[in-house]
Amino acid sequence: MQPTTLKRYQTRARNFYQHRCGEADPSSAQICAALLACADNYCPNSFSTLKNSLMNDQLARGNSDTATATAIRKLINPVTAPNSKMTRKSKLKQIRKVPFEDFKALYKHLHAGANLDEAASLVLAYWIGVRPCEMRTISVTGNQVKIIGGKKSAELHRGADRTLVIDKPKILKLIEWAAHRMSKCPRTNTAIRDRFRREARTLWSRRKQVPTLKSFRHQIGSILKASGESPETMAYIMGHQSTESISVYGDGRSGADRQSYLRPVEGLDLSKVRKPKNPPRYGAGRVIGRIEFPASTRDWLPGKSIAPNSRGT
Repeated sequence: MQPTTLKRYQTRARNFYQHRCGEADPSSAQICAALLACADNYCPNSFSTLKNSLMNDQLARGNSDTATATAIRKLINPVTAPNSKMTRKSKLKQIRKVPFEDFKALYKHLHAGANLDEAASLVLAYWIGVRPCEMRTISVTGNQVKIIGGKKSAELHRGADRTLVIDKPKILKLIEWAAHRMSKCPRTNTAIRDRFRREARTLWSRRKQVPTLKSFRHQIGSILKASGESPETMAYIMGHQSTESISVYGDGRSGADRQSYLRPVEGLDLSKVRKPKNPPRYGAGRVIGRIEFPASTRDWLPGKSIAPNSRGT
């Protein structure tokens, strides 16, 4: 486990102990009871993440026995348990398509309120789809934008670095301003995301959902899927180490009316981009079997002539 991941788990665990258990070092029974009591407040995935955080925090405390961690591990979510009648909390749907008009309106709103860090984050998310953790290490040289990948595949190894080419001078100048602004920003990513969300809700107070920074990354994924780029190229532009990762980003239908201004630098070697070892799920890409048509239907296609002994598939 990466040290940063464990640190996030421990922070979440401490907050849980304080707000749900009422003390800094609760017992195994207290933790399990508190988890069961608040299970219906979380969607199943969030509950699993919380349980995993508590378990790893207990293991990291270095107790002589791991009875507490074992009890937490074996705890079953009462919401998803067999024959459970508890209401399952659904996961909020993310906005994955953002019109250009919304981008302009939000950009003007953020500038008018002097929220320049949020405006800079919006520019970088909208035009190049970078993650918030990557926004402070972007450099622009000529028409090339270099991004240091924010995903780590192993300790002290940063993966998914990329250099993108943008031939639109106006877009490039905007990205250069935003990158410089974020490189000097002393605020945390969490603070920027929270203010960004509040300002979006202020601008669109009547909307049930408003776009987040990740919404714009989804939009870039949609545009790339509609552009006809190869899976390796799309993975490189998005900063993925595998061609499989982009499957969760966007929808090609949502990007059909948009143009991509991003392309990889010339002479790029994409052989290091991993490809999935296993076939896609739900039968996609698998040979299921042969379909044989009855003899009476073999000549039904207009303009087609099929030999009497041929077999349709």
